Amino acid sequence: METDPSPTPRRTWFAPAMALLLATAAVGAVLYPGMADPVPVHWNGAGEPDRFAGKSLPAVFSPLIIGAGVVGFLRLLHGALPAMAAKGAQGDPARAELEVRAGKEVLAALIPALAVLFSWLCLTGWLGFTSAWTIWPPVVLLLVFALWLVVRAVRTVSVPPAGPR
Repeated sequence: METDPSPTPRRTWFAPAMALLLATAAVGAVLYPGMADPVPVHWNGAGEPDRFAGKSLPAVFSPLIIGAGVVGFLRLLHGALPAMAAKGAQGDPARAELEVRAGKEVLAALIPALAVLFSWLCLTGWLGFTSAWTIWPPVVLLLVFALWLVVRAVRTVSVPPAGPR
């Protein structure tokens, strides 16, 4: 009986990513009573608040709700990849398997990175940190990380299959 020596895609970090978002919400709940009214809801490129809203639960926690929605959607996409690949396999199941594995690895790494970014941006906003250095480095790091993941996945899928031995 032949076994596949390649490792299975690592488990997604969905649960820890959601736990991080929930922990960030708990910190927000603790900080909520002391937050200024109005609260900043948008920052310009220099990291300075440029839009405000009255202090309310939606104004304070909507970025985390959006973050949870993004993480949840990516988790659904992670689960749907095999079915999507099966439809587009076009007679090459080995290639479809390779593409699914690469796609799942990208999503498994991207999910926690996005949760960290959403949590970071919420915490810095709630604590009143106003600087371009609180916004741009994590965003640029996430973009570079995502680009690296995609390039790595494309290279993995582009490698010609090994011939019979």
